[in-house]
Amino acid sequence: MKFTCDRSALVDKLAILARGVSTRSALPVLSGILLQASESRLDLFSTDMELSIKASLATAIERDGEIVAPARLFTDVVRNLPGEQVVVEAGEAAVKVTAGRAEFSLNAWSASDFPQTSTFDTSAAFAIGREPFVETLSKAGRAASRDETRPILTGVLMTILGDTLKMVATDSYRLAVKETKLEQALETEVHAIVPVRALGEVARLATAMGDGDIEVAIGENQALFKLGDPTGDVWIASRLIDGQFPNYKQLLPDSFDHEVTLAKDELMAAARRVSLLAQKNAPLRLSFAEHKLTLKALTQDVGQAEESLDVELGGEAFEIGFNAAYLIDGIDAIDDAGVVLRFTSPLRPGLVSGSDGGFVYLIMPIRLNN
Repeated sequence: MKFTCDRSALVDKLAILARGVSTRSALPVLSGILLQASESRLDLFSTDMELSIKASLATAIERDGEIVAPARLFTDVVRNLPGEQVVVEAGEAAVKVTAGRAEFSLNAWSASDFPQTSTFDTSAAFAIGREPFVETLSKAGRAASRDETRPILTGVLMTILGDTLKMVATDSYRLAVKETKLEQALETEVHAIVPVRALGEVARLATAMGDGDIEVAIGENQALFKLGDPTGDVWIASRLIDGQFPNYKQLLPDSFDHEVTLAKDELMAAARRVSLLAQKNAPLRLSFAEHKLTLKALTQDVGQAEESLDVELGGEAFEIGFNAAYLIDGIDAIDDAGVVLRFTSPLRPGLVSGSDGGFVYLIMPIRLNN
């Protein structure tokens, strides 16, 4: 294998591939990037057996071939080479990198040792706008669990019915549901539980790579996303999570006893200030009285804080406590100028939403010890 390509373009692709390189696997070859050169195109692959990434780069191929280069070292070498062009040549167990008077020879693995865990066929793909995809995930994905001991909660339930994209995520302490209208309706329905990590990588690249739709193909056990780029397309493939997603509709109460609307910026600023004293798992307390909300935090051996806001709320006084970070996360996800808070009792979940109802955020309370 031998090819010559633009150095900066190759560095950009290697940076994308790095997100799929394994850092903990017992298989050393998974710490590498597979290079496949043929027919004026270089294809690059990385995988950690859960997430797989492919990137293509149009370039001059002098000799077809393939090899697995050590990802971190190969990337560092290419990034630090002089000049605009780089020549990469592979033998049986080494890859040679040359630019100007600099020449490096790196030990490498045979391409036959690299596991091909995903297929990158987008023939049955449909298109989703980048903006609605990123917006929907940014709202719902924050509630997904990062605890691998409960795999189903590390996924996002993604559904598309007609022209509505919906994503749902929960870590059992909070639940986020976001619906977004698409420009075009799909003829087929989509139901899949996709790891939040994979969706996050797609959203990150979609934001960085500019305009154009995301091509999505949902298979029996794999989700595939393709993003177009002037220098060469990028594919992200992920296994689907098998199992039964929690029946989130049952978790959403039909009615609430208390409802209050506050200015988002004012509530957010006050919550962030007071939460500075909600340390060591101490709750952020919301105390409602007639026409007044008082936010309180108390941490033993640290201190306490409180701040009051004017609200339009009548009825009996009550107090409810939440994990400060979770509550602030829900408020932050609201795009409207006003935030609607709904409660039933201090021991029942509270609901955070905007005025349009397109995003709802359910959060479990913390039992307060008075």
